Amino acid sequence: MKLKILLIVLLAFVSYEGMAANPPIAKLTQPSGVVEYSVNGNTWRPAPRIKYLFEGYMVRTGNNGSAKLINQASGLAQILSKDSKIEIIASAVEIREGKISKPKEDSTSVWQSIQNKFALAQKYTTVRRNIRACDTKVRTADVTLSQSYPDLVWRNVCPEYYYRLIIDGSTFEVPPKASAEMIRYALPDLSAGEHSYKIEVLDADGTVFSPRIGSIIKMLSASEQKELDRSLAKNSDDIYQLTSTLQDKNLLVAAMDQWRQYFLDYPEENDLRPMLAEAYARLRLDNLRDREAQLYQSQVDQ
Repeated sequence: MKLKILLIVLLAFVSYEGMAANPPIAKLTQPSGVVEYSVNGNTWRPAPRIKYLFEGYMVRTGNNGSAKLINQASGLAQILSKDSKIEIIASAVEIREGKISKPKEDSTSVWQSIQNKFALAQKYTTVRRNIRACDTKVRTADVTLSQSYPDLVWRNVCPEYYYRLIIDGSTFEVPPKASAEMIRYALPDLSAGEHSYKIEVLDADGTVFSPRIGSIIKMLSASEQKELDRSLAKNSDDIYQLTSTLQDKNLLVAAMDQWRQYFLDYPEENDLRPMLAEAYARLRLDNLRDREAQLYQSQVDQ
């Protein structure tokens, strides 16, 4: 019996690993002229300044186009010439038309950190079962906010409930938002430093949930905000580095918003969806995390 249980666990693990996506294989940078990419070889879009490429992606250049490609396995860079076309196959960049330069060392490679981040995000793509539609408990996370990123978010537990946000003993009433996928509240001015907070759930008869233990909000000072802005400006075109900078500072809501905007702009890029699922999970937005996991797995199955 123990052997049977072990085999079932191992098979489940292998099955999950088999359907998990791999991290990006290459990174496109420095596009010049006409440079386009495609997720499936059918629909083509102009390449942004930085684009992560997964297996099956294709890139093509026009008669005035060029781009730099960095291979994640080797860390080597190549220049794609005009009137050229490449396809990402397995762990390699394959030339289909035109020319690509010989590989050279590149000092900007950060692939190990990307691989680690992508691997961690995979665990949030498991589709959970038996999720209750109306769970009155609000689970909060320790977060960092600032004057530029003042929004606190939490799960919208049920359409008819409203909330009481308590910060350092001061209370703020938050009305119901029946159709909102999450509750978003822009905080009043708070001094720099740490503040305790918790969220109570109420209905017409009174309090239906009050957490025993709250969480912490850290507000950045003006000087910390300026330092953050400088770091973000350096990586404004790189979604991985941009969100990593925000997450490293525990600005989880700002990181989530960046990923949400990214998928509004690039809804077809399912390979990156684990990052949004992870962002929701870190903010305890379990319903939205489950939604992204289901969407991710449905597209993997297709």
